[in-house]
Amino acid sequence: MHSATRLDDLKILECFLQNSLHAHLGRIVPFRVQCLHKDDTLWVLAQHPADVVIDIPDIFRVLERALQAEEPKTPLAVKLYLRSEGNQRPYSQQSFTVYPLVKKTVPGEAAPEMTGSGEDRMGLERDTHSERFGQRRDLEQGKPLHISDNHMDNSDSTPSTVPEIVPNNSLAIVNSTSQQNRPEERIVKLDADAFAANIEHSFGSSKEDNYHSTYPPAKPQRKLIVPILGGLGLLAIGSGAGYMGTRPCVFSVCTQLNNATQVIQSSIAAFKNPDVTGQEILTAQKQLHRSVEDLESIPFWSGSYGSAQKSLQSTVPLVADLDTTVAAMNTAYQAATNVKTPPIPLLKWQQSKQMWTGSIASLGKVTTTSQLYPLAHQKLTDYQARVADADLRIQAETTADQKLKSAVDGTKSATQSQAEAISLAQWRGVKTQWDTVNDRIASIPVTTTAYVQAQALLKSYQPQISTAQDKVIEEDKATQNYQKAVKFAQSAKLAQKNNQLPQALSQWNQSVVAIQSIPQTTDVYTQAKPLVSEYTKNFQQVENKLRTTQKIALANKDLQRTCAGDPQICTYTVNNKTIVVRLMSLYAQTLRETAMAASTQGDSNAKAGILNHVNTLGNALQIISQNAKLPIEVYGADGKQIQNYRP
Repeated sequence: MHSATRLDDLKILECFLQNSLHAHLGRIVPFRVQCLHKDDTLWVLAQHPADVVIDIPDIFRVLERALQAEEPKTPLAVKLYLRSEGNQRPYSQQSFTVYPLVKKTVPGEAAPEMTGSGEDRMGLERDTHSERFGQRRDLEQGKPLHISDNHMDNSDSTPSTVPEIVPNNSLAIVNSTSQQNRPEERIVKLDADAFAANIEHSFGSSKEDNYHSTYPPAKPQRKLIVPILGGLGLLAIGSGAGYMGTRPCVFSVCTQLNNATQVIQSSIAAFKNPDVTGQEILTAQKQLHRSVEDLESIPFWSGSYGSAQKSLQSTVPLVADLDTTVAAMNTAYQAATNVKTPPIPLLKWQQSKQMWTGSIASLGKVTTTSQLYPLAHQKLTDYQARVADADLRIQAETTADQKLKSAVDGTKSATQSQAEAISLAQWRGVKTQWDTVNDRIASIPVTTTAYVQAQALLKSYQPQISTAQDKVIEEDKATQNYQKAVKFAQSAKLAQKNNQLPQALSQWNQSVVAIQSIPQTTDVYTQAKPLVSEYTKNFQQVENKLRTTQKIALANKDLQRTCAGDPQICTYTVNNKTIVVRLMSLYAQTLRETAMAASTQGDSNAKAGILNHVNTLGNALQIISQNAKLPIEVYGADGKQIQNYRP
């Protein structure tokens, strides 16, 4: 199984180790690797640019891992050295031994199974592609992407063709375009002496810890390297050619390049579509990442390597811009999610604005020459509108908070004023304060978070507000009634003075009604209280006087009608205490003569008529006394009282 490995051909081993480093670092740092087998020890020198700082343990770990995967047939001592360009001596080393894997036979199985891990020889070249674009795993799992542009930025300075180690007079890998499709012809014969001398000169001392000693002897021990390269040369060349032939795009049509080209073109076309969906963008991102991996997997000895590198030079910046755009879109989506359900607190609006602003800043890095610029510019314009809207929302929330705070302060002031209010003017001031609080609360938009708090505040103080409103109405009405009562009283006194009793009585009546309607709970009641009895007494006096006057007038009228006749029956005088009726002498004489004549003639009818007349006069005077509520005294023509009527 391991009759021929890369350990049997140092040049193939150099290529393998160099590609392992490039795969691990994503070609960020171009390494050159040289190998030498001497004194049963494999010496490996890795050289890098002097201006690059590397992770030494990490580099040693990659090299050791690659050598362990080669599974030597016998224990092999290994010395690893690191050197920077321009320096002849290494600056760091590490030693270890690679042991062959021990086989064990599993009962019941025909083929033996390795106790160690049979790691895929191509694994080292594939592992770090996914690390370079680590977001690919998140994309495949449906997670939000968080793309770092570090690798993209570094790739700009990475040469399209990684420098290869071509020692003087040693085994060289031909990199000409005409021979890339013929890998079996790129393995040439080894000038062992020149190569060993070159490697020994590069490594310096053979002692592990003494870097200041002399170089190894000028003449290498050919007897150690020749069996390796001579006896196994043909087999090693065949093994190396076989290994190179397993790489993509070496002997067959370069499917990876063709597929990558198609994906890149379709992705660019999708980005230019103004109606491209977020899912289409994520799908394109995933495909572009895979396309970059496919392009990077094409080895430098492939005939498609140049085209792949050229495609990478234009695709890697595109992927970087896409990663930046997707990251900005993810951030903007999160910002929109934060403010999706109103009402939105001020802090969330501020956070979302900051996120949209960050997305705008990220999208601003996409240059106008980028294929992603139309999409990035479209999203940038959208996010700018979102920021403008967020500013309005933040202003609305800030203003609403200020109004709510002002309303809270207003309730405290109004409550204190209400506790001290007595007069109408004071209650009007309290009502004005509550109206101001209500106006501030009413001006808070329903879309703000302060709205709910404001409505709760208004509800909690509604009883005080209602009380203030009622008190203003009550005090105002009481004051108006007091003023009316005073005014009516003044008019009543004037009418009474002018003996206009009906008008006076009416004015006194209205004054009493107004003064009696003033509640005891009002401030003006203290002024109205002494006037209630005064106005009531005046009203009663005028009422009595008017009633008496009306009775006397009625009595005069009735007496006038009763005393009238031919001859006149009587005269009368009326005052507020009594009525005096005096019979006329002519009437009395006529009455006597008529009575005597009837008696002389024996005319009973005449007698009855005289008696009926006298009774009728008496009844009339009795009724007049009752109506006037005054006694009537009746006197004869001689001045003597002949009758007295009591009501």
